[in-house]
Amino acid sequence: MRTAVCTGSFDPPTLGHMDIFMRAAELFDMVYVAVLTNPNKKPVFTADERCGLLMEAARAEGLNNVCAEAYRGAAAIIRGIRNGSDLEYERSMEGANKFLRPDIETVYLLARPELEFISSSAVKEMASYGKDIDGLVPDAIKNKIAERLIKR
Repeated sequence: MRTAVCTGSFDPPTLGHMDIFMRAAELFDMVYVAVLTNPNKKPVFTADERCGLLMEAARAEGLNNVCAEAYRGAAAIIRGIRNGSDLEYERSMEGANKFLRPDIETVYLLARPELEFISSSAVKEMASYGKDIDGLVPDAIKNKIAERLIKR
C-alpha cells in the first residue's frame, strides 16, 4: 500500500488544504494528515480540534482514505505550493527531510489558480475584521471556524 503524509499546522483548514488532500487521495492509497504545532504561531484551534475539523471536512468530501493523525511510515510527503515563496521554503524543508529520512520523497502539488491566495493566516485576518470566510474554508466546518475566529 502506498501512503503519503501531508504536514502542516492547518489552523484553520482551508479549501486550498482540502484541494491538496483530494488530489493526493487520488494518487495514494492512504493519505495521513499530520497536524503540527508551529512554535512561531499562536494557534486558534488545538491540535486535536484541527484533527477533528480535518476529519469532518474529509468525510464530508467522501475522502475515506484521508486520515488526520500522527506520522506513520509514509512513502511520500505531500506539500502544496501556492507561489514562489512557498517553493523556496519547501525546497529547504525537503533538504532537511532528506537528511533525516533519505528514503522518503516529497511530492509537490501546485495550488489551483483560484485557490492560491488562500492561507490560514489570511482566513484568520479576514475573520478578525468580520469578513465572511465563505469560499475560503470547507462548508462542512465553516461555522465552527467562524465561531472560534469571531470569539478572538
